Amino acid sequence: MAEEKTNAAIKRFKTFLRDHPEIVAHVHENNIKWSDVFDDWVIFGESHEIWGKYGLKKTKEDDKRDEEKKSSTFSFNKILKVVDNIDTKQWQERLDTISGALTGIQTFVGQFRQSNSQSGQNETGAQNGAEPTSPSQMSGYSRNQNPFFFRRD
Repeated sequence: MAEEKTNAAIKRFKTFLRDHPEIVAHVHENNIKWSDVFDDWVIFGESHEIWGKYGLKKTKEDDKRDEEKKSSTFSFNKILKVVDNIDTKQWQERLDTISGALTGIQTFVGQFRQSNSQSGQNETGAQNGAEPTSPSQMSGYSRNQNPFFFRRD
């Protein structure tokens, strides 16, 4: 399996050399070992500046790629491109859906509170006929209002 990867790498290296015959000419003129060139290709890749020492001159496209790499990841142009690609109708639909869900939850919680406060008033009103006044009555009153009250064992 490692041999297959090596063969594939050698094929890619050969295509790189076919695209840049000036490297081949420089290697032949200066009696440089191909293993050294291959090692540089594996270590540095095809777009590194080391190829300048082998006689490869940068093209305008290479310069543009280098400038894009050097530019920061945060740029105003990138933000504008992202903003241009936003589908406003889709986002509006999503926001409307979320808003509707939140409204439904608020309505549910409001109804839950109303039913608890009415049932709490009815229970204490039926017991005493009035609001609780003593501390012991207050603790019972707050327990009735809180549906999620749990005692500690």
